[in-house]
Amino acid sequence: MKKSIAAFCAASLMMTGMAALMTTSASAQNAMSGATQAQSPIANPTGTIPNFDTKNIGPILNELGITWQAGALENGNPLIAANAGGELIFYMLPSACRGQGATQCAGLSISAIFEGNANPQTVNAFNNRYAFSSAGVDASGSAYIGRYEVADYGTARGNVASSLLNFLSQADKFRAELASAGRTVSLDGYADDLSASYLNRVGVTQMTGVDMRTENLIELHQQGFEEAANEIKKLISDKAAPRNKIDNDLKK
Repeated sequence: MKKSIAAFCAASLMMTGMAALMTTSASAQNAMSGATQAQSPIANPTGTIPNFDTKNIGPILNELGITWQAGALENGNPLIAANAGGELIFYMLPSACRGQGATQCAGLSISAIFEGNANPQTVNAFNNRYAFSSAGVDASGSAYIGRYEVADYGTARGNVASSLLNFLSQADKFRAELASAGRTVSLDGYADDLSASYLNRVGVTQMTGVDMRTENLIELHQQGFEEAANEIKKLISDKAAPRNKIDNDLKK
């Protein structure tokens, strides 16, 4: 049965990883008294994987409840085709492989592709706003969103799961914006529209005193993306903010 990506991500936080987290000993719980414990979408989130080989990524996908199938590209490099909740298809391409047979892969490209005649202005505005992922559109009008992960010296299992769930949330937001965008939307106007929901939340907090934040790490990161985008806009508009120089050979 299909479920929304938001529901899928929320459900992932309540799976076996959370159950394992709740088995923490009483002494450890006392030691962490007063501290906020983040929910973990998988078991052993601080355990590390040495690289992004399929044998290391597969178990994480299984724990998240993601359906996936391993394959290979024409050049022999590995490919993972996956489906989150029957709602979002995405691809994972392990890369920067240092071992024989495309193994010991230190990089991981995650991407989702959307059919249809995407509005380039919508894609550009989304891409300009969010630093977590990169969005684009090809000549045929198909839009895509992607992210690249690095694990040169290994990485925590929980970080892989969290990054993936945040990517799925961003991809779902991207799809919603593609579906609702008008063909004549202006780049500046659309970028402002993207921040409207975040600014509305800030306004509600200021008026009511109720903190709209959550202990859900996925939602916290999504809020962080919005905050970072708005703070960057403020820095750009601040003429006193230091800027890096660009050497233009044409001016010499």
